[in-house]
Amino acid sequence: MTALLLSLGLGLSLSLAGFCAGAETGFTSLSRGRVLHMARAGSRAAKRLQDAVSAIPRTLTALLVGNNVGSVSFSACSAALAARAFPDSAAAQAVWGFCAATAILYLGEFVPKLVCSARPLRRMLALAGAWRAFSVAFAPLTTLATWLTNLFSPASVKREPVTAQEVLRILRDRKDGVRLTDLESALVARILVNRAKGKPVTPEAIMSAVE
Repeated sequence: MTALLLSLGLGLSLSLAGFCAGAETGFTSLSRGRVLHMARAGSRAAKRLQDAVSAIPRTLTALLVGNNVGSVSFSACSAALAARAFPDSAAAQAVWGFCAATAILYLGEFVPKLVCSARPLRRMLALAGAWRAFSVAFAPLTTLATWLTNLFSPASVKREPVTAQEVLRILRDRKDGVRLTDLESALVARILVNRAKGKPVTPEAIMSAVE
């Protein structure tokens, strides 16, 4: 019974590590434009992907936590099985450990990343439901990891936002290192002016700057 439970834990932990590794590559390879278009068209799977991509730092943190949990659990179950199967043979346990390391490297890292990088949108749409369940299950650990990271990492320097007036001044003053042409400067300035006045930025309004 113990060996069966350890074998089950071995398979589940390997699957968890592989899912996290593949999802990490998939999320970072997705075309955000296509995901947003599909989400607006009503695709529930795409909406889940859009939520994950919109909060990519938290998404990657959750996948990193899950990958580590899966890898550590796999190692623990593998060591326990090796000790149970070969209690008196250190050489057999060493061979077992080498095979386990190879399995977690290829099946838990290399193969999932390769599969999800080939067609990331199709793969991630298929895994959207699994991602939803994973993100809910690992939400407490993700929150804890994010809090610890923010606690021990240096605070980022707060930068003042650049106003539209400052951008316009830079466009007029070529001494600040601007490398835009007159046409590009006119287009940017027209967009900023329309936004400041609350007017819609339409193609006709932008093209009027060319005229």
